[in-house]
Amino acid sequence: MKIHNLIRQHVWLLDTIFEKGPISLEDINKRWVKTEMSGGVEMSRHTFIRYKTALVDTFGIDIECDRRTNQYYINNPKILRDNSIQRWMLSALTVSNIVGESISLQDRILLENIPTEEKTLSLFIDAMKQQHQVSFLYKKHKDTEPKERFITPCCIKLFRQRWYVIDYNPQDTEITFKPFAFDRISNPRITDKSFALPADFSADDIFMDSYGIFIDEKEKPQRIVIRAFGDMRKYIRDLPLHHSQEIKNEGDDYTDYTYYIRPSVDFIAELLSMGDKIEVLSPDSLRERIRAEHLKAARRYQKM
Repeated sequence: MKIHNLIRQHVWLLDTIFEKGPISLEDINKRWVKTEMSGGVEMSRHTFIRYKTALVDTFGIDIECDRRTNQYYINNPKILRDNSIQRWMLSALTVSNIVGESISLQDRILLENIPTEEKTLSLFIDAMKQQHQVSFLYKKHKDTEPKERFITPCCIKLFRQRWYVIDYNPQDTEITFKPFAFDRISNPRITDKSFALPADFSADDIFMDSYGIFIDEKEKPQRIVIRAFGDMRKYIRDLPLHHSQEIKNEGDDYTDYTYYIRPSVDFIAELLSMGDKIEVLSPDSLRERIRAEHLKAARRYQKM
């Protein structure tokens, strides 16, 4: 059996138990035989046990059986509910399964092109495992020629369909964590120079109070209140901008949301993209900054 097909079957089983569990093998098979992957043949208990074992090795997911009911369930579901790599992997592979089961509709399923950057991703992951610094050529949009960089790769982040490696530089008093986009990197190589991160280092913690990829340490986290109007208030409610989002107040056609976050360039860009559908209520400094950016944009149109 091809590896790709085998992984699809593992993912299908994991997704089924995660969404429908506790569930018996009999009920799993009722769903299984309806898929193209099954070929109309039930999954044997021996095959089920093999797949269950493979899921432990691949995702670290423990599938247990309640002997009182003979139903299977995920013993550590929290790992799939957090913003974890296992959750991301499962989501991506589940979508692949769904699309794979609908190949006859391929001309009616439209996907975005996401740069994969497999070689660069693999190199930085290897560097983090080895705890060795990486050198590469990097060209900013404003540069005419690329410049050589030496960085300490502390983590990797995907944001707005772009991969970034984050450099850890505690000697830099202004920017300790600096992002570098994969698509602007060329000739990367792992050096012989090793590094050690702080014992309490956590990638989640360094982005805890930030939105996006940039961590401006000059901007301290603060309480920000925005007012969303019309359908935008529902959109923000369903797709929170940040984990700290809370509803402060609601009116007939608006909702006030509060955040505890750094007013970074990425967060400001997100607010500006919403146009007149939101209004920054506080702090005054951020309100004035958003106002000034909107006025600047309006003046460009007045010149036409």
